[in-house]
Amino acid sequence: MKIFLVIPVLILISLSSVSVGTISTASNPSYGVYYNGKIYFIAQGAGELQILDNNNIVSTINLPNYPNPFRITILNGDIYIVYQNGPLIELENGKVIWNYTIPQVGKYPAIISAGNYVVVTASYGDEVYFITPNHQVNTVTVMSSPQALAYDNYTNVVYVGAYGSPLIYGISLNNFKVVQNITLNVSSVEAMTFIPPNELAVSPGHHYFEIINLTNGKVVAFDSLPYTLGAINGYAWICYIPYDNDIVLSIPHDSDTVVVFNNKGGLVEEVNVGSDPNGIVYDPQNHYIYVINYGSSTISYFQAPPPNVTTKPIPKTNYTPYFIATGVVAIILVIVGLILFVRRR
Repeated sequence: MKIFLVIPVLILISLSSVSVGTISTASNPSYGVYYNGKIYFIAQGAGELQILDNNNIVSTINLPNYPNPFRITILNGDIYIVYQNGPLIELENGKVIWNYTIPQVGKYPAIISAGNYVVVTASYGDEVYFITPNHQVNTVTVMSSPQALAYDNYTNVVYVGAYGSPLIYGISLNNFKVVQNITLNVSSVEAMTFIPPNELAVSPGHHYFEIINLTNGKVVAFDSLPYTLGAINGYAWICYIPYDNDIVLSIPHDSDTVVVFNNKGGLVEEVNVGSDPNGIVYDPQNHYIYVINYGSSTISYFQAPPPNVTTKPIPKTNYTPYFIATGVVAIILVIVGLILFVRRR
């Protein structure tokens, strides 16, 4: 008796059809921000601030000679840049007007503008700093190693996550009190962004992505990424795209990829960019997504899907080694079972 076994073969096919443009920059760009029609970004290796307008670099500003300018935000027209293991500087019209010392700022400080404050984390400490335009500073003690920030402008709450901690704190800008404490089912928080009206997109590192409902603090969506894409660490960045309600996550370690999730947490698209992508900036005027590639000293850009596209690609199956191994084991068990069955007959 002959038995013919048909064994399924898993073939990974890239569904990406995104057209990606490339802009050369000064060496090792890290992070950027959109403001008044332009993209402002840091060229960390060159110690420069560069300004992008209509996909052309139109201005370059030499920064103070501290090592490793890192992340940037803008409040009321003033530019704030935090350095790794260094100061926070404030620039007006391209000139430094204030210099702040952030104790234990560390290697992975996060910085955002929220309401009428610039918010900075001390990534090697346990404090978050809230700075006003007139240079007043308020501090809030949180968990150790805070390195991720997100601002809920609906409730005026800043959310803080940390390396090596499953906690996320919500701090009210009305009184600088912790008003929410969320515990995740993971061990770390690498990057976050707010999804209106009441959700938080979180990357807890490694290869994972979650969406949290801020009303009840519950995880409402979870996904994992293929291991072949590289790993998420403290250099990762998440950007919410209001144009189409998608979320873009950079994979900075040994990678040339960003991933696009829908607001239900499903993995929609993998987009090939330059090497070691760090920051992500969305331009609401031209609806382009700009990815700042530290390793290749470039910026990649591609257009966000239009909002009238209601049918998105089906989220891809996560063909991680675990799932592949599980499938192989299942196939082997089926073969062994059939052989034993035939022998017994």
